[in-house]
Amino acid sequence: MRTLKVGEREIEVVDFEDVTVPERVIEFRFIDDHNSSSFAAVVVPEGGDWSSAVLSVDPKFGEFPAALMAALMEVAREIIEAN
Repeated sequence: MRTLKVGEREIEVVDFEDVTVPERVIEFRFIDDHNSSSFAAVVVPEGGDWSSAVLSVDPKFGEFPAALMAALMEVAREIIEAN
């Protein structure tokens, strides 16, 4: 698993390429005191690429800084385009 640090937050990046559904999911989780809470995911439909990817954000986490979302999108794009 990959992690990244944005500001004071450490974020775990989980790539679910081998899921049983026909889509690829890249999930982002805040890591706090050995717990992780998924707050966003980039989903690529089967046969899709970066241009067909969508971002889903858990509304219970409220607002996020634009810089955080930009960093997540950059990581997701790197992962998707690498394969």
